[in-house]
Amino acid sequence: MENNQQLHQWEREWLEGEISSAEASKMASNEDNFELLDKFVSASAGLSVKEKTDHQEAWAKLEAAIGQPEETKVIPIHRTFWIRGIAASLLLIATVLYILDPLSTKAIEVKTALAETEKVYLPDSSIIYLNAESKISYVSKNWDEDRVVKLEGEAFFEVRRGSNFMVSTENGTVEVLGTSFNVRSRGLQLIVACKTGKVRVTSFDNGSQEILTPGLQTRVRNNEVKTPEETNIRAIDSWRKGEYFLESVSIKEGFEELERIFNIEVVHELPELELERPGNWDFDKDNLTESIQSITLTMGLTHRIEDDKVIFEKK
Repeated sequence: MENNQQLHQWEREWLEGEISSAEASKMASNEDNFELLDKFVSASAGLSVKEKTDHQEAWAKLEAAIGQPEETKVIPIHRTFWIRGIAASLLLIATVLYILDPLSTKAIEVKTALAETEKVYLPDSSIIYLNAESKISYVSKNWDEDRVVKLEGEAFFEVRRGSNFMVSTENGTVEVLGTSFNVRSRGLQLIVACKTGKVRVTSFDNGSQEILTPGLQTRVRNNEVKTPEETNIRAIDSWRKGEYFLESVSIKEGFEELERIFNIEVVHELPELELERPGNWDFDKDNLTESIQSITLTMGLTHRIEDDKVIFEKK
């Protein structure tokens, strides 16, 4: 128990800069100390660290490994203390760097489930508001020079001024310098709306582009960036407050959004052709009944609710 406490104290002091590499080497010149350091290094060598493991979790694993019973080891007497001291110090440094450094080079990923939203702070204090059933990923290392976020789903961005900021989706890219805007990439369609600043939207396939200014919205459909249209600027990010205004979207998309917002299953027997009919839907996250009626009243449907299912039928 006493030895374990000593190991834990050393690892903390070394990380916080209270013990230098030279001091670690000096400590290792003591036979008893070296055996403890040797145990510390041996325990850490077999650790594997997941991409998203944070520092506290990494140290917790290391401390758990240190506390495990070890096999009896025979340390040859002919090894000189100074060689062992240097080796222990170097291995200790290598271990800490191995555990901590990869965390900044791996992609950080944030996902939301059905009926869930998330506020994400980026390294430069830019903010991403992630809508339900969406995912972002980014690499924090060299963030100031390479601000790139991969998005699946929908998110609203508040970007601090700085180097170019890029949002990459499977349907196209969005580039800004400092602005606020909404990106919705679901299925084969990308919808981008600008609230402040300027936004450039580019199609992946043919490179077509459009520039958006506040109050403008564009869609990438069939690999082409459509001509920007005016949109209600106050409704661009209203989903953050639980209010959803879907303009010119199909019934199919309306059903899918209903499932995301309320974490329910939509059941229907509508033919594919009818599912493509466009419409405007208003959903309130706090009122399922009114949200359902937004569809039934405009599309001539009836509905009933059974457990976690909403069943739509023709009148």
